[in-house]
Amino acid sequence: MIMMRNDDENVKLIILDFSNSSSSFGENYELSNLRRLESLLKKKFSMQQEGKKKWLWNRELKYKHFFPVEFMNDKEFVLNHIKKYGYGLEYASTYLQQDREFVMRVIHLNGQEFFNASNFHNDKEMVLESAKHSPIAWTCVPLKLIQSDNEFVLEIVRQNGLALQFLNDEIRQERGREIVLTAVKQNGEALKYVDDNLRLDKEIVLEAIKQNKKALQFISKDLLKDCEFMLTILKLIFPEFSHLNSFDYSQKDIVMKLVQENGRILEFASDDLKNDREITLMAVQQRGFALEYVSDELKRDKQVVLNAVNQDGYSLLFASDELKNDKQVVLTAVRKTGLSLQFASDELKKDKEAVLAAVTQNGNALEFVSEMMKSDQEIVLEAIKHGATVMHVSKDLLNDKQFLLEVVKCGHDNFLDHTPTLEMAFDKEFILQAIKLNSLSIVGSFNNYHVVSDKEFMLEAVRNNGFALKFASDDLQKDPELVMEALQRNGYVLEYNKELLQKRMEQCYHGAYLGPIKH
Repeated sequence: MIMMRNDDENVKLIILDFSNSSSSFGENYELSNLRRLESLLKKKFSMQQEGKKKWLWNRELKYKHFFPVEFMNDKEFVLNHIKKYGYGLEYASTYLQQDREFVMRVIHLNGQEFFNASNFHNDKEMVLESAKHSPIAWTCVPLKLIQSDNEFVLEIVRQNGLALQFLNDEIRQERGREIVLTAVKQNGEALKYVDDNLRLDKEIVLEAIKQNKKALQFISKDLLKDCEFMLTILKLIFPEFSHLNSFDYSQKDIVMKLVQENGRILEFASDDLKNDREITLMAVQQRGFALEYVSDELKRDKQVVLNAVNQDGYSLLFASDELKNDKQVVLTAVRKTGLSLQFASDELKKDKEAVLAAVTQNGNALEFVSEMMKSDQEIVLEAIKHGATVMHVSKDLLNDKQFLLEVVKCGHDNFLDHTPTLEMAFDKEFILQAIKLNSLSIVGSFNNYHVVSDKEFMLEAVRNNGFALKFASDDLQKDPELVMEALQRNGYVLEYNKELLQKRMEQCYHGAYLGPIKH
């Protein structure tokens, strides 16, 4: 055993050999005391080993709202979390958020993380790098930086043509065509975000299709009707048609090729081809909404409709009434797009299997279920697990406190904003029960002041989830008891702090610490 004493002048080490029980330890050391120290030391080492295992385990977890203090300042942990889950810079320490080299590594992994790097929003190099990896990332840039430098905007769309989607109207008007042409040359699918007037510009459209034939999906109707221009497009996309001298939408071999790239082209096909099962199947497989242009006869064809709703659940809108009442068709649609339940028959809106499938895909489909289903606890709770609010729940369930506690347990956001009565929102016993089940559901509400400014409520809240401290009133955020409870519960701190880090390592990991691990 090594005993160390550290003071201003000297460091003194006393080395004791526990392996020789008959050794003389001097008058200040008794054998029994040394054995006790040996036992304590072994226990300490054992606990530290457990702490190391726990630390390594926690280091690989996914964190939803924050990073525990032990990982906030760990570069490799933050980068690994962003690589695996796509987010995390927001939860890193201020020190890391201000580290330019580190932030550059982050945006290489996910350009959208640039939103959380406010210190660098005026840094043009960082803006361009983030735009390269995410078309939306540059929207957090101060407007004056863009307005004062047109060349900079051009450089952004050279890096990522899809950034055109987020270009404001003022800049579009000033140098619209030049910017658009630059964007579609970088990514043809940027044609989707071109203003209607410029979507009629044949040069822009041709450049887009040269870059990516998928741009065919975004050609304006006027140009799709222009047979001479479409002949040019056809030859550009399909060299095998280079010998053609004319183009029209009654030629099956041509339409068959085109609908595989853009199902919407079926709209312009001849009536005979709209009733051609082979062509319509290809069209709806590419774009489910092409079902709108299929003949009435084929809208009753189950295979055609199944292919359409499998590509886009919303295309159920165009199915025949008979197939809107077909359980297999509706199940296929709602499993793809839960909100397509609104187009199903009234009969299937009260079918539990169909309704459950819809709300599992999108909880907001609860709006379209029958009144009977809105009173079904299993249906409602499943919907809430998948994003629904209690807005469309039956009044009977909303007045049932036990049911509402189940809603809280499911993770309903902003719960206090949707309680059926003001009296319930201020029912202390009920609120305490809810907080113990899921404090974030309560403290995260807009109408929460009576909760977040009450220490009794907030103490229970942080005991349930340390992150609840974030919602506490300014005074309570500084309350030492709440701060320590949050730390002890799951490592949450408002700001990275070395002193709190040390306490966390002692509390949670028995003083063990491995330091940053290299990946």
